[in-house]
Amino acid sequence: MAGPDNQQTKQFIIPFGEATASYTPNELASKITNFEATVEATLATVRGPTLYEPPRPQAPGIAFGEMHGIFHANLMGGTSDTLLVRSGQYLYRHAGWTRGWEQIYSGLTSDTRPNYPDQFLVLNDKIIWTNGIDYPLIIDGHGSVHPLGFSQVPSAPSVYGPQSLPSKSSFYPNAGGYSWRGDVGTPGDVLSGAQGALLDGAWVYHVQLEDLYGNLSAPSPASNTALVKTQQANPVLPDPVFGISSADSVGRTQTGAEIDDLTRQFLVRLTSQGPSHTVAMNLYRTPDTIRGSTTPRLVVRLSGRDRMVFGDRNADNHLGPAMEPTVSMTVFRTMCAHRGCLVIANTPSDPGIVRRSSPGFPGTLPKDEYVYPDTGGAEVTAVASHASYLLAFTETAVYDISDFATPALIAQGIGCVAPRSIKALADGRLIWLARDGFYSMDPSRRIMRVSNAIHATIRSDLNTSRLRKAVAVLDARSLEYRCAVPPAGETRNFRVLVFDGSYWRQIELGIAVADICQTDDYRQYLLFVGRRPIDIVTPSAVNAVFVMDRETATYTPPTRTAVYRSGWMYADATGMTPVHIRSLYLGMVDAFDGTFTIRFYRNGSWKPVIEMTDVLAIGVDDGSGVVTDVAGTAVVGTAKAHDPRLFWRMVPVGLETVYGWAFEIEVASPTRLELAAFAFDQSAASSGNLRGRVPLRQDR
Repeated sequence: MAGPDNQQTKQFIIPFGEATASYTPNELASKITNFEATVEATLATVRGPTLYEPPRPQAPGIAFGEMHGIFHANLMGGTSDTLLVRSGQYLYRHAGWTRGWEQIYSGLTSDTRPNYPDQFLVLNDKIIWTNGIDYPLIIDGHGSVHPLGFSQVPSAPSVYGPQSLPSKSSFYPNAGGYSWRGDVGTPGDVLSGAQGALLDGAWVYHVQLEDLYGNLSAPSPASNTALVKTQQANPVLPDPVFGISSADSVGRTQTGAEIDDLTRQFLVRLTSQGPSHTVAMNLYRTPDTIRGSTTPRLVVRLSGRDRMVFGDRNADNHLGPAMEPTVSMTVFRTMCAHRGCLVIANTPSDPGIVRRSSPGFPGTLPKDEYVYPDTGGAEVTAVASHASYLLAFTETAVYDISDFATPALIAQGIGCVAPRSIKALADGRLIWLARDGFYSMDPSRRIMRVSNAIHATIRSDLNTSRLRKAVAVLDARSLEYRCAVPPAGETRNFRVLVFDGSYWRQIELGIAVADICQTDDYRQYLLFVGRRPIDIVTPSAVNAVFVMDRETATYTPPTRTAVYRSGWMYADATGMTPVHIRSLYLGMVDAFDGTFTIRFYRNGSWKPVIEMTDVLAIGVDDGSGVVTDVAGTAVVGTAKAHDPRLFWRMVPVGLETVYGWAFEIEVASPTRLELAAFAFDQSAASSGNLRGRVPLRQDR
């Protein structure tokens, strides 16, 4: 037996009488397909889509391959309008100055069935991209594309320092090897407290690469240890009677070596070349590890990425900031920005980990900035920043990981299956797609399911195995949430579910939506990349960039059908009162000419009992005097226009003795139909007991 959600049916009570009340389309609907909400709170058939860059003879354009992602951002203070499209193995940027596209990167993986969708975000005025398969990229406002941070660990540097000669040698202890005067060494009084000495010391070096955006690599392994042996200072001291003497009080010859003469320098050789996006190599050295800290500190920042040598004569107290312990950047499957940091999760080698970058440097990953939200290490399917919280999702749980030291479980049994479905609504709620429907969370972290009205659709009419590829956007004009999902039997997102905060609709444009975004400018276009299958207009499948809710005369979209279906309507709460349905009144708004079909259903069966075709919608003069054709004789410059007006049409129904009834309106594109309200004329089917006609011991 079906569960309570699948048994749920939309039901409405319509009182007796002749049009005693009117109802908005959203109030009565159980299914709305290919209608869009207008600013007047009516429902109109969808327009478009159309091509963003139609082909032109002077600019033939690019033959796109498999479409994967699209993203728009205004960088560099709004001076760099950047529209990115990933198609096949290439990353393209829109070249508006040529009305075309330019290739800015190649060599990416084009998988027709990827596990995770492409993801983009803006951080520190740069665009970060990942697809969970290839190494992540960073794109700036100039269109330059570089790897994000470093995956490589630089090789350890080689260090050359002074060496001790055999004990029989007449030279001083640190005279061998690379022995040059410098400031490296630890003074002390081991041998002769009166004259001082250079103490034993040991130092090691590390290298850290830096890219052109300031991101740092993981530090190299430690170099070989540079050593300095103990050596006694033997300065020439003045004699109070005879002046300066070259011998001490017992006749030994003095060398004149003071402490500053004994300290040394080291020669450091950087043994490997950095990647192409390296701009500098930071050289670090520990203080004397025998007597000081083992934390490496900055010696020098060497510009360039080639092999080089450096003579280090810096004293320990002249070293710079401590080296930041970091780890290498890696491939990751989901990400978000939080308080200036890039938060990444779900790496191929560790699906349950979440890491956080240094603030302002998305390619630098501190070694200790990580957390496992789930105690069992479950795969992290999404991360999101909302209302000052940092959230991590698995398929079955939601966690607050704002403090990596103390991750907190928010909800068990509710997770997220589609990282690109997460969006913030205009009322402050966060919405996402879980295994059993859509959920929202308000700023106080209360979670509730908002898709109960379409639960049967989600359970039965969607390909739940491919929900991870769902992509969503918030329409800034209508403030609606739109999520593209794969219907049952399809691997591509041919259906768009639309949520206005209270009601759900769906759009089926006949084009597979691979990704969708909104332009970050005054236009507020909804752009999507997708694949138009073969049809009468297109003899071969077309991959392109489309504009949703827009239409042009140069492009013919796929043929589609708009359907409005009401819920079941009854005369009372029990549904046992028989009624006669005499008329349906349609409140419509002036739009294009056209006709539509109305079907009527009774007593819980979706088999139509009445079907009316070629019902006049709007437009030409039909002799009624209500609607008159004036556009056909309008003269530009003289004719005046007015706002579209509401008018009513009566549709005779003639349903006798029904306990429940519903209706459906179907219109084929390109007819424009705008529904504003409904009203009904119905009467009781019995003059005595209204329920007297309910059969005894029989199904009605």
